[in-house]
Amino acid sequence: MTLTNILLTASLVGIAIVLWKVFRARGEGDPLLQAELDRRKEEIGEWKNKIDEIKSENNELRGKGKQLSADYMKIQATNEGLSTQVAEFKAAQKQREKDQQQALNQLESAKKSLEDEKMRVRREDEERIQKEAEERDRMWAEHEISVISLLTDLCKKPQHAFTSYDNNNLPEGFHGNLKPDFLIEFLEQYIIFDAKISKATNLQVYIDDQVKKTAAKVKGKEGIYPRIFLVVPTNAISELKKTYFYEDGFHFYVVSPEALAPILASFKHIQSYETVEGWDPQEREAIVDLITQFDYHISLRNFAEYQLMQHGIDTLQKTQNTDTELAREVAIRKGKMRALNFKTADQKAFVANPELLRQKLLELTEPQSKMKE
Repeated sequence: MTLTNILLTASLVGIAIVLWKVFRARGEGDPLLQAELDRRKEEIGEWKNKIDEIKSENNELRGKGKQLSADYMKIQATNEGLSTQVAEFKAAQKQREKDQQQALNQLESAKKSLEDEKMRVRREDEERIQKEAEERDRMWAEHEISVISLLTDLCKKPQHAFTSYDNNNLPEGFHGNLKPDFLIEFLEQYIIFDAKISKATNLQVYIDDQVKKTAAKVKGKEGIYPRIFLVVPTNAISELKKTYFYEDGFHFYVVSPEALAPILASFKHIQSYETVEGWDPQEREAIVDLITQFDYHISLRNFAEYQLMQHGIDTLQKTQNTDTELAREVAIRKGKMRALNFKTADQKAFVANPELLRQKLLELTEPQSKMKE
């Protein structure tokens, strides 16, 4: 019970007591009491009006209370919904952060894998380039040794019989920066043979530069024959577009090791005459023709080797573009094949005696029957 109701109840009780007294006094005919009774009636009317007002206010407050209660319930429900949404949002946010972190980890892992792959490819490329450089250096180093050895052997043969020198045993007057790989005495002069060693990726540029440097070294030197031969590996000839040079009064020829024997043979034939003035015109013409034939043969051989090598490369490229399974089987069988090994003795015999090659060719083109007549 509220304080208002208590006050109303007390007022009513008091009024009831007063009325009882008034009615009792009225029965006795007291005018004062009658006046008091009338006054009390007015008060009672006023109190009734107040009570009605209070009841109205109470009803209004009760309605507002119910409305506030309903609003509170709605707010409570809304809060609960918002709390649920907040919880869901926090869970979603946490999941997003987890997914983002996982994606970042995967990205870092992918970046690391990519960097590792780049490093692996770079390392493989560096190793491949280093191996190619080492193989090229080895080829050129062996080339110099083999050329000096071949020239030494050729000069010892009776059909040549030249006095020769290498860069460790040069004649007088050769010192300083002029140290050719190989020299032969020819008509009181020296013919230079230089086995070129190149680490350059562009061989033509290297040869052009070597021609100029060699010409600068031999310019003004006495006793140098005006024909100088630069010897490169056979398979390197195909890389050159130009194999003849004229620089500062000297003729430079770029040749392969296979051309050395014919060159020495032609010089030996020329050496059989003491001076040019003593040559018979017909013999001189024969020598010029022989040198021309050698020059043509060497140039034609270089061209043919280049064309055959280019054809071989194109053929291998076509083979690699065939069916993958067939190409794989060819590669497997190719890996099992034994490498072709040229016998050194046979090579020296054929180089020393061209007639032997002619006989072998005749045996192939005109085979003799093995059956008896």
